[in-house]
Amino acid sequence: MSRPVGTGPYRLKEWRKASRLVLEANPRYRTLRYPGSADPQHRALIESMRGKTLPQIGRIEISIIEESQPELLAFMQADLDWMALGGDDSKRVLENGRLRPDLAKKGVVHLKFGAPTLTFTYFNLDDPIVGGYSNAQVALRRAIAMGFDVGELIRVLFAGNALPGNQLLPPGVNGHDPGIPPKSLYDPAAARALLDRFGYKDTDGDGFRESPDGKPLTIVRGTLPESWYRDVDTLWKKNMDAIGIRMQLNQQTFAELLNLSRAGKLPMFNLGYRSLEPSGYQILQTLWGKETRDTNPSGFRLPEYDAAYEQFLRTPAGPERTALARRMSELSQVWMPVILHTYGVGNVVHYPWLLGYWPSQFGASWKYADLDPGRRKAAAGK
Repeated sequence: MSRPVGTGPYRLKEWRKASRLVLEANPRYRTLRYPGSADPQHRALIESMRGKTLPQIGRIEISIIEESQPELLAFMQADLDWMALGGDDSKRVLENGRLRPDLAKKGVVHLKFGAPTLTFTYFNLDDPIVGGYSNAQVALRRAIAMGFDVGELIRVLFAGNALPGNQLLPPGVNGHDPGIPPKSLYDPAAARALLDRFGYKDTDGDGFRESPDGKPLTIVRGTLPESWYRDVDTLWKKNMDAIGIRMQLNQQTFAELLNLSRAGKLPMFNLGYRSLEPSGYQILQTLWGKETRDTNPSGFRLPEYDAAYEQFLRTPAGPERTALARRMSELSQVWMPVILHTYGVGNVVHYPWLLGYWPSQFGASWKYADLDPGRRKAAAGK
């Protein structure tokens, strides 16, 4: 980041690590006008930006706020013009999927859109407990997946702002197959039966299962010291207790957990990926056996998956590419290196003095936006 190079609408003016980014308009950027659209939702945007060259905003200040509560407070005080909602933010800003009346009265705008994201929990395939490729080891991972209630995760912790993941590629990405029916893996009775079948039984009567060799079975999962994750941890414990699996938490900062993950020392951890462009190869790459743990945290290695991924890269968008993506999803469900959780439903809020803004699935929308300083000043004086 010390010598960034680019030809886009903005250039980096200032960067304070983990704190702040400042972008300034690139004076050499090509002449570009606000695009048209036949979508009725965009009519007001187009009218507000008619005839304007881009970019209109000369300086953009991006605050990096790791905790959601301080970020939300900054938005409520109008110190931020725009904010993406996630986790607890949605529950504090939206009521039954709609903007809170007090915010609507201020003219705050709420935009909801499909985000090409996937959240999941991965298993470290080199871990002596949850890893491995034997039938019993795969059965343990599958039982854990069947024992976790993704539906409750979405209802309670995402406030309904997510969709259940049923394949590796999310909607809106080339290779996503809308013909795959949404089907929940959640089936605790089947999970218990599967564990019994492969020798994971409670031999000492304490309510928790032992490994097939009779040794104590404890599953370690990484988590963060934040309120949203505490709620997730509670759900995991409730669900695993119900199928007789003892789960232990390894609570660290995100940076510390990433370091453990890269070193292959974290048995389970939840992550999310966003497709940066429509092909979706970045998400499929996370299970490619030739990748490092930076990209493939599970360490999954399967020649059949690798061959399908490499063919996917050579295949143009269309039915053949979708079939390859579907095959990779099927293989991931057979071997269970990851538990698919959710696809993203994006929510952003912004004040009415931010003009021309519409969320983009791929890339930033800043070059299309403008500000009305007079309207912002008038609101501050109330």
